Amino acid sequence: MSVRILHLADLHLGAGFPSMGERGPERSRDFLNAYLRAVEHAASPERPVDIVVIAGDLFDTHDPDEGLVFQVESSLDRLSKAKVPVLLVPGTHDAYSYRRSIYRRIRLPEGAHVFADAKLAPGPLLTVGSERVQTYGVAYDPTVVERPLGEFTRTGIADYHVGILHAALQENPMWKIRPSDLPIDRGEIAASGLHYVALGHYHNFVEMREAGSVAVYPGTLEGRKFGEDGARYLVTATLAPGSISIERKPWNTRTVSQTVLDFMSGEIHDERRLVERIAAFAGEKEIVRVRLEGPVDFAYEPERIAAKVRDRFFHLEIEDHTYLLDSALLTQFRDEATIRGAFVRRTLERLARAKTTEEKETANLALRIGLAEFQNPRHAV
Repeated sequence: MSVRILHLADLHLGAGFPSMGERGPERSRDFLNAYLRAVEHAASPERPVDIVVIAGDLFDTHDPDEGLVFQVESSLDRLSKAKVPVLLVPGTHDAYSYRRSIYRRIRLPEGAHVFADAKLAPGPLLTVGSERVQTYGVAYDPTVVERPLGEFTRTGIADYHVGILHAALQENPMWKIRPSDLPIDRGEIAASGLHYVALGHYHNFVEMREAGSVAVYPGTLEGRKFGEDGARYLVTATLAPGSISIERKPWNTRTVSQTVLDFMSGEIHDERRLVERIAAFAGEKEIVRVRLEGPVDFAYEPERIAAKVRDRFFHLEIEDHTYLLDSALLTQFRDEATIRGAFVRRTLERLARAKTTEEKETANLALRIGLAEFQNPRHAV
């Protein structure tokens, strides 16, 4: 006999995406749709899972829009009617400690449980077939407890012990851990006696196995920001006697990605070629950040480049970290008896006087943008 747990975390329902402009609301709907599809999967007649856990940050705020709350309540009803229990812990974004926390007023159906204790404590003892699952959870509140696994001891007799925490693994090299992140370490996981530790807070998939305990961050169902790149997964853990296996099903509608175009390669010598290289990453479901690096031998305006290809992406951002290398071209411009020549002379003087890195970067940027504008066809007479 086995127990299958659908492990969700960091759904961030209601999150806004102002940097995406008019596409922002559509991106917010992607997050809600990913969650609702997960609920339909869990509640399907095939009964692919026995338990659903949500390890914090179901909502992006502790006081979400009432229309969104209604949709989530309806989704919990759907799971209740399918006889699938749901276990939720508040996270950093939707913390229980707020007076108007959503978890103090959300309508929960039979079979749904919110852990409100700020210390890791026992919750429902669930029966799945002939197996018993003792659950534990903690409501995020660093003012009450700093290390949720520090003094934890499992209780009772059960076939499986499952903990649900919105906490931060200290050994994570990509993340600077603060005391307010409820830090945990591998030694605490190993000593916990928990068979499965359902984690939330870190947005990319991580699986750890320590002394019979398996701890997992499922990651987000949709990439919320750059760094949450590539495929996003629906994660199911199967607990069986002597083994725990993890299944990942690709789930995201759109893909977040980052790429670097380095002018050092010598392939890009004009604006047309630059546009072609950026357009190679295009797609209506693609959310892309392109970082431009290295020495360039022509002047261009990044925003004008972006405007030429932006409609080929769901969302595109260009980060410009290049520098103008062609000294002969600058000398030619500087010696001109034109407005462009005057601009180049004054900007080069400003660059020569710069004393800090910030001042140099500002002067370089002014030179780049200014020269690009002089080449802009809309200024031609």
